[in-house]
Order: sequence, then C-alpha cells, then structure tokens
Amino acid sequence: MKIIWYGHACFWVETNGVRLLIDPYPEVDDDRIGEVDYILITHEHVDHYGKVELLSRLRDATVIGPKPVYMTAISDGVTKVREIEDGQTIELENGVKVTAFYMEHPSSQYPLGYLIEGDKALFHTGDTYSTPVLQRLRGRVDVLLVPISGRSTANEREAAQIVEDMRPRLVIPMHYGIYGTGSPEKLRDELQKKRIWTLVRPLELYEEFTL
Repeated sequence: MKIIWYGHACFWVETNGVRLLIDPYPEVDDDRIGEVDYILITHEHVDHYGKVELLSRLRDATVIGPKPVYMTAISDGVTKVREIEDGQTIELENGVKVTAFYMEHPSSQYPLGYLIEGDKALFHTGDTYSTPVLQRLRGRVDVLLVPISGRSTANEREAAQIVEDMRPRLVIPMHYGIYGTGSPEKLRDELQKKRIWTLVRPLELYEEFTL
C-alpha cells in the first residue's frame, strides 16, 4: 500500500493497483496528483468536497460518497458517481473493497469514514469526534488516518481515544496545517498518558509512504 498526503484530509492511496483519492480540498495542488480511479468523499463540506468536479473530469475517476455528496456531484455535472451509506460495502477491482461507517460530525448531513481493504486495511475517519462506532474496528486496521486539529473534529486528546478504541498498527495524523493547528507531538504525548505505544507517523506534504 502506498500513501501520499496532500494536506488537510486529502490522501492518495494505491492498493492492489487501485488508485484512490480521498477528500480533495479546494486549494489542493491537483497538478501533483497522479492517476486516480476512484475519489472517495467523506462528507459534503467544501474542505473535503472542494475539487471533486475538476478532478473527476481530469482523471476520469468515479466519485463515491454519501447522499449529500452524490446529489451535489450530480448537480455539478459529474457523470461517474456512486452513492454509499453506512454499513454498505462497495467492491472495486483486484479484491479492493470500501466499507462506509457513520461518523460523529454534527454539522454534516451524513458524515462517513471509510475502511479501505486491499493488501492492507486503511481507515480514513473523515471529520469525527470520538465515537463508540470505532470500537467495532478494533484490531482490523493497519493504518488509521485521524484528525487532530479540534476544529469541528477531534483534537489530539480525542484522537488518542480513537486510537485506543481501534488499536491500529500505524497512525497518520491529518486535518491540521491547512485550516487550523494541530500537533502530532501532542498526539504522541496523549497516547503515552494512556500507555498506548502505537506508532505515530506524520507525513510531510506530498511525501510518499509505503507500508
């Protein structure tokens, strides 16, 4: 599995040869984004939906998202779009599948997190606070992408609770640095207080990480 962070909550993930882009925000440098087969959108807010219309057309990618995203994409003229809802699994290609989980983000109409399963299992929470739903994923996730900014979503302390509930092998913090602050070091400190030794691996902008 290859992972590239494009800032905020935007990641490019390749697993089993399937290329996915998650939550392209308005200012993302789309010239740096390579080929994309699917664009996953966690919810309808502009800092996650931002460049869907442009990138879906330029990359000929299929957009997948909850109903508010689906309706917005249709109205924006996106023709390759699929709706997904809580608990639903969509089979992609090469054994890759995406399962949606309802998250805790009250300002969204239908916020989702996505479990992406291929050669590894990755979970992108979207925007969420700590929620008991995530305990259902305990032991099932290799890589957790978790928000830490505290701006309408989990801060470092709450992110540590999410990590405690899920126990992933690796944590990559997100949702900081573009629209707000957040500290991976503080997340590590919060995990140490809980005596949880999960590896926290912050990514630099545009850095490619292979697991």
